[in-house]
Amino acid sequence: MNKDKDSMFKIILLLMLTLNSWAANFVQGEGRFYSTSDDSLSFIKAQVTHNGFLDVISKEFTNMGLNKEVFWKKYNDKFKASFEPVEKALSEKYNIEQKPTPAQRQKYNEVLRIKKLKAKRKFGSLARIIQSFVVKRYTRSQQDPNARYMKLEATVNRNLLRTIYYDYIRGKRSSAYGSLFLGIKYNLKNTDYSDLGVAKVDDFTETVNNSWLAWFNKNKPDNIANIEILSEDKQNRLNDYFKLPYEKMISDIPDVFINSLYMKVEITIEKVVANQNLKEYKYNFSGGGYVLDLQANNILMSMNFNNEQKKYNKIKYEDLSTILANHVHRIPIVGFQKLKNKIKTIPPINSIQRVSLFDFSNMNDVDLFLQTIKGRGIKYSLDARLESIGTNRAELVVFMDGELSDLKTLLKGMQSAKNGPKFDFIDTDNILGVKFINSQSAEI
Repeated sequence: MNKDKDSMFKIILLLMLTLNSWAANFVQGEGRFYSTSDDSLSFIKAQVTHNGFLDVISKEFTNMGLNKEVFWKKYNDKFKASFEPVEKALSEKYNIEQKPTPAQRQKYNEVLRIKKLKAKRKFGSLARIIQSFVVKRYTRSQQDPNARYMKLEATVNRNLLRTIYYDYIRGKRSSAYGSLFLGIKYNLKNTDYSDLGVAKVDDFTETVNNSWLAWFNKNKPDNIANIEILSEDKQNRLNDYFKLPYEKMISDIPDVFINSLYMKVEITIEKVVANQNLKEYKYNFSGGGYVLDLQANNILMSMNFNNEQKKYNKIKYEDLSTILANHVHRIPIVGFQKLKNKIKTIPPINSIQRVSLFDFSNMNDVDLFLQTIKGRGIKYSLDARLESIGTNRAELVVFMDGELSDLKTLLKGMQSAKNGPKFDFIDTDNILGVKFINSQSAEI
């Protein structure tokens, strides 16, 4: 009898451990789907389950510190491109480009909807990420029977999810960027926030910050998937990332900063006069900023805001903070507009390399080499900058839309060219570079 009790206890204990393990690893997801009267029950359930899976995947991206906004934008863009031939064929079949009859238009919309939903459900085979799942609730709205809802719990294959994530995110880099992170700093001179008419700092800063977020969300380019104010945690991770050598930045960039930009904005508010009795106030405004390609630590654009002095008469003290916030909001808008246009023309970069220069005679040799490699590397969107220089050695950092092998081929082509700098090509395990020969450049 005791043996039976021991066996039963072990079974119960094993069951509890199994349930605890499941509870610790599952992710809750919600799926919603609006059906039509023609949809079959199996189609509806498959669709609402799929949407639940997508919600689970999004939540797991967040849990893993991955950039879900960038992933879904790239995923949706690729699906759209893959589905275009199907949509075009249906359009031709139902005479959509000409003058379709109402019946043709209705049939086209019905067929297109079903085909697109089925194709999207299969695209990328995302369901394989879900190892197992349990449906906790599956209902339809009493107010609208076509509205379906499912709550489920699922376990996720994180290794596969990460692999799929990078397949989409780390593809060949184009000028598309994932997120725009805003780092905003306010400097107050001869005043403080209570002096500006606000009880708490956030009452002023969050008002302005949110107004800028709203502007970017309304005016952002298509290749920006997400815009956010940089949190303290992400700022710390960014500071650690900036300590890396240039050539490690692309390979070691934190997941959340892949294909992204960082914009630093700094605003100074200086009180000149503040007389509540006379209701007169005078403030100086100044500031600036810059935009950084995070993968290359490369400044793409700088902004210098014009110094302004604003005088306000007959202003009620309780209205002061609103008036100042409205003006601060407007200060960088011209720069923001330039950034929007700049992002569209940013050259692509997918690798950073280092090139060493030896035995140059003077700066003319270095400058000539820089101009030559930039000119010959235009097909790789190549840019090069001088990082350091000594008596007989200089270090260049090369940014390009190409691999190390492409850079070596480029250097060999420069070496054999009739015009341009003359040098021997160096390619060892530790050094990629050139050694100048027969330099005729004049000393500066």
